[in-house]
Amino acid sequence: MSNPGPASSQNSHPQGLASNQALRLIGSIQGVNLNLAGDNAVPILNSGRVSPAYVLVTNASTSLTTAQLAVYPQPAAGGTAVIGATALTGATTAAKVVNTAATGTDALTGTNVYVRVTTAQGAAATADVFVYGYDLTFLS
Repeated sequence: MSNPGPASSQNSHPQGLASNQALRLIGSIQGVNLNLAGDNAVPILNSGRVSPAYVLVTNASTSLTTAQLAVYPQPAAGGTAVIGATALTGATTAAKVVNTAATGTDALTGTNVYVRVTTAQGAAATADVFVYGYDLTFLS
């Protein structure tokens, strides 16, 4: 049998980067209950200071007609919103992606961001949420 090459490992997140100036996944949460208003903590991955740029919602369990969410740096809508209340009406199937640019410009230093369901769907519904941005932690 021939040598298959150097050993490698695969993991889904976070990406291994040689520079902190690359857009990367900051945090994600699967199966957010969109029929229950309130906060969902999303751990920030391997970083001390980040600048969120985009929030993606995908893998909706049903066509989202009413549900809205926002993303904040603190629970109970605390701090400057990363994105304010956003309708998810574009998520009509699991394959659709709702991509919302961040509106907040504050760098975040906490260990979590909070996905806040601001308006419930009115029936059972879930979706996955991904927060992308820039790692501002200084590389040593």
